[in-house]
Amino acid sequence: MLLLCRQGMWASLEIPQAHADAVCLLTSVLLRNQLISRGVIQSVSQWLNSHSENLQLTATALFAELMKEPPDTERKFLESVLDMLMEKAQHGINTVGQMAVRGLGNTFRRASEKVRKHKKAILEALQRCLEDVGCPELVAESMLALAKVVRKLRPKDLGSAFQDITRMFFEAEQEVLRSSAFSLYAALASSASGNRSFFAREVLETWVSLLLHLRDPDPEVSKVCRTTLYLRAPFLRPEELQECITTSAGLSAADLQYEVCLLLARDAPEMLERLHGIAGRCCLENGQALHADAIAVLGDILEKIKRP
Repeated sequence: MLLLCRQGMWASLEIPQAHADAVCLLTSVLLRNQLISRGVIQSVSQWLNSHSENLQLTATALFAELMKEPPDTERKFLESVLDMLMEKAQHGINTVGQMAVRGLGNTFRRASEKVRKHKKAILEALQRCLEDVGCPELVAESMLALAKVVRKLRPKDLGSAFQDITRMFFEAEQEVLRSSAFSLYAALASSASGNRSFFAREVLETWVSLLLHLRDPDPEVSKVCRTTLYLRAPFLRPEELQECITTSAGLSAADLQYEVCLLLARDAPEMLERLHGIAGRCCLENGQALHADAIAVLGDILEKIKRP
């Protein structure tokens, strides 16, 4: 009770914008203290089809969190909830959809073999949500859920679709989309570490965005970009570039950018020329327009490396 009070959970339950996250927090605390009974689960499951939108949201948020650490005695029952979550992923109320998507991602945290049999349907449901351009929060939640899913897949199951998904949102105006896209890409890079061909073919398509967004105005974006660039280093050429990135722990983002570009000027002038071309067009090779802050960073980098 003290923990919940400190987190402001009770007050948050009464705020529409914070209600779903407050329910998730409450559920996690109750789970940790083994206070989620079979009766609670079965009673709340009836709210999933309630005429009350508020009850639907509360139930979906509870099951989204419950999927992380389902009680052993309820795993079989919760498998039946999966279909409801996949259906609600495209609910007319965006917050309900977000919670359903979060639940689908959490399902893979400790997925049983029976749950894994649903992976294709879950992946399709999450990918459909990426098409809802009118709700950035739902798209972002879907990418975060996909990041959890891909960590449980074999490299050969990853496919090329995820590459297109992530690249679509690297330069999005909304920070939540950029952060989620780079998080998904980091998960892909980590999952594909044993299959070099997965990333080797498209490495030149994304390194520019990763490099520029090391100084993204959103600290979360810049942090995940640094992690992803480190994960991507083994796929980059020349080898000196790999070493520059993997030994850059003590460098600031700006210093790392300058070191990389100075190395390119010496050892890979064609890659540096690509940066100049992007600066002239203000867009990447795939035609995606650069984020305004990325353009400013690119200009700053090219200006400084001109100096003696």
